[in-house]
Amino acid sequence: MDLETFEKVITSAPDLAEHREFLRGLLRPCVRITITPEKPDGVQSQFGGSPMVPADFQWPEHDTFLYYFLGQINFAEIVDRPDPLPSHGLLSLFYADYDPDSDFGGELFWGNDGYLKVWYFDDLDALVKKKAPHKGKVPGRRITLTGGEYDMPRDHFMREEWPFDFDILDSLIDDPGWPYALRTVRAGDEPDPTFVLATDYLLGYPSYYSLGYNPTPGDDWVALLTLHSHEDMFGWCWQDANKLMVFIERDRLAVGDFSALKWDAG
Repeated sequence: MDLETFEKVITSAPDLAEHREFLRGLLRPCVRITITPEKPDGVQSQFGGSPMVPADFQWPEHDTFLYYFLGQINFAEIVDRPDPLPSHGLLSLFYADYDPDSDFGGELFWGNDGYLKVWYFDDLDALVKKKAPHKGKVPGRRITLTGGEYDMPRDHFMREEWPFDFDILDSLIDDPGWPYALRTVRAGDEPDPTFVLATDYLLGYPSYYSLGYNPTPGDDWVALLTLHSHEDMFGWCWQDANKLMVFIERDRLAVGDFSALKWDAG
């Protein structure tokens, strides 16, 4: 959502117009992630496929399950990059999942330590493509990263108090990934303006489909990455086909330290 859209929606909603400045103060910059049909090349940002890593990189190992390559974010590719994010470098993410060739019947819990493994590489010229040492690779898809957008809270749990009925705001928020309440418009009708917010994105607020609380770990933490379950494309199924939310401490983000992330799903 850009600021022009924000103003248009607020103007069309009399119950919110008097709270314009309050709502404007809630806006957070975000980077919309768009999945394309293109095949990624080299250090381009991507989901799936094979990672670009140092030549001596050791594929992460799990005691019981397997680690799969989630994707990589090339910060230099972000159009209109918000200040909190690095101007360069590659963020590489891996996640634990079941081994299709194993008879192990244990439970994999996304909340466990080590569910995600993340590396940040500063020297992109030293990276090479590495194939997974196991089956389960999915075709890679190029992703584009577009800043200059804003996000707002999508659930009343994101604040303790609201100066209006949150249902009014909720009725104006569209998340195209939301599986149960996609807005429909009859042919020929002019759709009402809405806050069409990103489904997959960097920064912003965490968003979810099934939680009953604010998943942010604490006041010093911010949302780093929020992803929908793209099961058909990448085999992702975050907590029963919901969303994965990754968090980072503000101070660590400011210096490009991605070594102590936390996450939630729902």
